[in-house]
Amino acid sequence: MRLIPDDPFPEIGHPFTTDVSADGRWIAVSCYASGRGDRGRILVYRTSDLALWDRIVLDQGIEGLAFHPALPVLAVGTEEGDEFELRGGLHMYEPETRRRTDVAVAGAGVSALRWRDASRLEVTFARPVVDYEDPGLVTYTRTIAEREDWQDVTADVLAALVSWPQVPAEVDWGRIKGPDIDQPQRYLAGIAADRGRAWTRRPGAAVVQALGDGRVLVAAESGPLLECWSPEGTLQWSVSVPDKDRQRNGCRLHVTPDEGSVWITVLTGDSSDRRTQLFRFALADGAQLAERRFDFPVAIATRTDGAWVARDSRELFPGPRWPPNESVVLTPSGRQLATLSLGESDGSYDFPVRRSPHLLFLYGVGVVDGEGGGDRDERPELLEKWVVRADPDGIERLFPLAWSDCLGPHLRGGPAVYVDDTAGPGLVHTCTARDGTHLVRRGYPDGAVTWAHRFDTRVTGVDVHGDLVHAVTGAGAGACELITLRAAEGTVVQRRTLTLGGHVYTPTCLSAGPDGDLVIGTAEGRLIRTRAD
Repeated sequence: MRLIPDDPFPEIGHPFTTDVSADGRWIAVSCYASGRGDRGRILVYRTSDLALWDRIVLDQGIEGLAFHPALPVLAVGTEEGDEFELRGGLHMYEPETRRRTDVAVAGAGVSALRWRDASRLEVTFARPVVDYEDPGLVTYTRTIAEREDWQDVTADVLAALVSWPQVPAEVDWGRIKGPDIDQPQRYLAGIAADRGRAWTRRPGAAVVQALGDGRVLVAAESGPLLECWSPEGTLQWSVSVPDKDRQRNGCRLHVTPDEGSVWITVLTGDSSDRRTQLFRFALADGAQLAERRFDFPVAIATRTDGAWVARDSRELFPGPRWPPNESVVLTPSGRQLATLSLGESDGSYDFPVRRSPHLLFLYGVGVVDGEGGGDRDERPELLEKWVVRADPDGIERLFPLAWSDCLGPHLRGGPAVYVDDTAGPGLVHTCTARDGTHLVRRGYPDGAVTWAHRFDTRVTGVDVHGDLVHAVTGAGAGACELITLRAAEGTVVQRRTLTLGGHVYTPTCLSAGPDGDLVIGTAEGRLIRTRAD
């Protein structure tokens, strides 16, 4: 397995605060990567080679960190709660021994830390003022914890040091939190440049697509609209999101069959009236070739011959109070062929099917209230989801998404791939139910279950190469794995945690290249290139 790009600090995701030990040997970074599930995460690096040394994972959000002015001792303050109740913690960490001391604080968060000198640690606490007419008020108190030697502090001693006395305090956040709090990205880029390396924050990958020549396309919800990486892991070209208000990446891709161009969605407007611009770019150099506009948030479904559909995803907040727009069938060049009535949908109808010779969707079948008829309830969450196929004659129902009553209501779709092997044609798809996420192979077009596996965490990507199905699982219990199965019978061939350099990466998407190479997008903003056969 190798990372793309191969630069320092690949595990960070988004940095919040940085600090360096007095002897210059250690860098501590509090950070967050969307989708990991870590509430509080600190990564400790060696300054000598910028290698990851240790990870500190806490149950509460990190409010401040500060190295001792002389010793390799890191103080960390945490806070969790709301306007009615706060709780926090004070933690001391010694990187050389990886020793950690934790003290819980009831009824207050530890909002800020500052070393006044080598013996005195200033600790600022936040307590909510419970006022139902004016919620959100907070009062601050402060104590000075004093000790001559701050190494090897035990929990009971630390708890006693911060208990009393506490006095009311006004907080000067700029003075307390230090000079690096507002510029952690600049700081990390600078320390990498001092060692002849380059670093920049990368948002988590939302979709990846491996091309036939080994290049990789990647899109993220923030950052560049679209990037193209060479097989060797160098950035070939990048396209920025249009520089206009209220525009963001829709992260829906359609690569034309000749791999000469790619379409991608850009969402415009606010959450209550989201619209879409579709841009077409040349894969040779990222030059824009065409643009189309739709008055609804677009979800894309594709077919291997190049036909594709822009569907009204109905992903609005609050939910739309108007009927669904007609979905538009398009050629690879963007010419409209027809329209389809695909009915109500929302995020639970997401069903991107790779490698399919058919246009496949999840379609909501209405529920009739009461006996003998009644009004049809068209709320998307109450509709029974069916897998349907679209063709020039319209919509054909194939089979319900649910294959067992024990799955319960309110199923969610997810990534899928079309397969055709010794077991015949079929769909390998994900389905999230109340008991977890299922990866299941269904016969095509009858929907008969060939095999099924259940996971306690979400399956974030599925693809096939040869007779092997590959899937990745996101954060959670038994998570962050690459799982390889025999496509025909569902036998697990291999499962491995996505660990590189001592860090477990969180997969967000997956694509298999024609040579069997797998490209995995991660919450940390890196791509993992590997093989599993």
